[in-house]
Amino acid sequence: MMLYWDGALRGAAVALLVLLAWHFARDWGRGTTARLGVALALGGVCYVVLIGLPGEAMDAWWRVPFHLGSLVTPGLFWLFAQSWFDDDFRLRPWHGAVLALLMVGGASANYCPWMPPAPFNVFSVLWHGLGMLLVALGLWAALRGRDADLVEGRRRMRLLLVSAIGVVILWVVLSELSLDGWPAPVAWRVMNAASLLLLVAVLSAAMLAWRDPALLAAPPPAAEPAVVADDSALLARLDALMRRELLWRNEGVTMASVAAALGVPEYRLRRAINQGLGARNFNAWLNGYRLAEARAALSDPSQREVPILTIAMDAGFGSLAPFNRAFREAEGCTPSEFRARG
Repeated sequence: MMLYWDGALRGAAVALLVLLAWHFARDWGRGTTARLGVALALGGVCYVVLIGLPGEAMDAWWRVPFHLGSLVTPGLFWLFAQSWFDDDFRLRPWHGAVLALLMVGGASANYCPWMPPAPFNVFSVLWHGLGMLLVALGLWAALRGRDADLVEGRRRMRLLLVSAIGVVILWVVLSELSLDGWPAPVAWRVMNAASLLLLVAVLSAAMLAWRDPALLAAPPPAAEPAVVADDSALLARLDALMRRELLWRNEGVTMASVAAALGVPEYRLRRAINQGLGARNFNAWLNGYRLAEARAALSDPSQREVPILTIAMDAGFGSLAPFNRAFREAEGCTPSEFRARG
């Protein structure tokens, strides 16, 4: 009976994961987040199938692809969270190196004949430690920018979904350390399958219910922001406040402080900036004002002798490094190069 429940729960989880992979694949061409979502869902399929295999399949050659796919799942979760919640995220070669390290460490723990059985060898400890670190970093990526997120659906998803994914992956990684070899006991497998099914069901329900085109990626540049009728006056007041008070120069300015100055709820101001101005992050929107002031100062002949650090600090940047990074991303050159061209 326990084996029956294990198979039924895993079958349902695999079906929902395949549905999620298809859901993400529909937005394949719109950005990195959707493609990482497909990879994460398929990695989940690999893990669900792998844990449910009987003992006689432990040495089967066709088990290896499922194992390798499951090994990189914590890293895929980390990259998915980074990509989803940071609009400036870009995949780098070193991200691939981290995934390769996960795969090599996990494969070495299981396939090197001179190693003691997992989880009691150095490569197993490496995989579990790195896996837990990456899951924690993924959770941190979801939590750290929540207040500045202007995409309401994505903001809600941060706590509800990413925390659920992180908790289940952490539970899986930690619980595997208590196992004394494979295959795992049937009771453990049933608990494992039930928790995974619960996670996937919550994720599927939320993703399919909130079919927002802006949830995974920014709309195409050609798309005009849709201004809600009663937000047009609020946006005019916001622009007047920003230009009168020069709020972007205050490094500590927040969504809450601007909403309080305007006398409106935060959710309404968030909606107005996102839907009316097309911005997806409050800090990035503020940096637009800061960069505009910095460009004007760098182009002003009368300020040619003013240090770039002074210009950056006057515009509201806390230090030179974030200013240089934001300026290069916006202009494709350093502030010094921009000033020299002017």
